[in-house]
Amino acid sequence: MASLSLALAPIGLAQGKRLRKRAVRLAEAPGARCGEVAGPGPALRLLAVGESPLAGVGLDSFRDSVSCALAQHLGGATGRAVAWKILARGGLTAEAVHEKLLPDLDAESTDLILIGLGVNDSLAMRSARRWRADLQALIQALRARTGPAPVLLAGVPDMQRFPLLPFPLSVLLGARSRLLDHAAAGLVGSRADMGHVPMRLDAGSSALFCEDGFHPNAIGHARWAEQLAPAALDLLRATGKVRRSAG
Repeated sequence: MASLSLALAPIGLAQGKRLRKRAVRLAEAPGARCGEVAGPGPALRLLAVGESPLAGVGLDSFRDSVSCALAQHLGGATGRAVAWKILARGGLTAEAVHEKLLPDLDAESTDLILIGLGVNDSLAMRSARRWRADLQALIQALRARTGPAPVLLAGVPDMQRFPLLPFPLSVLLGARSRLLDHAAAGLVGSRADMGHVPMRLDAGSSALFCEDGFHPNAIGHARWAEQLAPAALDLLRATGKVRRSAG
């Protein structure tokens, strides 16, 4: 695979330059980047950190976002109120989120951190080693502000499944995104305070994307939250944030 990627790289790079010029540009969702799912208190606190999907690119409202949908799943499973908050911006790598967004994050206790990153690191052709180091540094910095919250890593999507990307660019970025996802899963290992959920995409997943063929639509966000919810609940139980009998 490495030799094939090397052979296809010049074509893929040229395709990438053309795509950047003609790609549909979608805005981030309007409105407040926080909300609460009603229920008895005290509320569980969910902090979602990441790149353009978490920033709601292509959505009409953050109510359609994976963060809000995950909060609804957790509220239903625990019988608790869930307050959600988003710290995200399009176009950022893990390193850039650390440098550009974390200074604006207030120091406050959090019950669960969701991290959704990796597409921009794949576009930047980050090595697995650097990606893992950047992710570790980000997690440490987040916990310095939020306390020892459990962390759920959303899997890096397989970019070979993105409708926008032509061959061979799709193959190149698919290989890179899978490499980074494997590294993220390795970072979690068997730790009780961290989890990793692969993003399941297949040949029929094109219906889950916005018209740009690159960002998930409202249906895609809902499916994504369904995939994340069981692992999120397991983390909350394993770290004592909710009783094991919940749900």
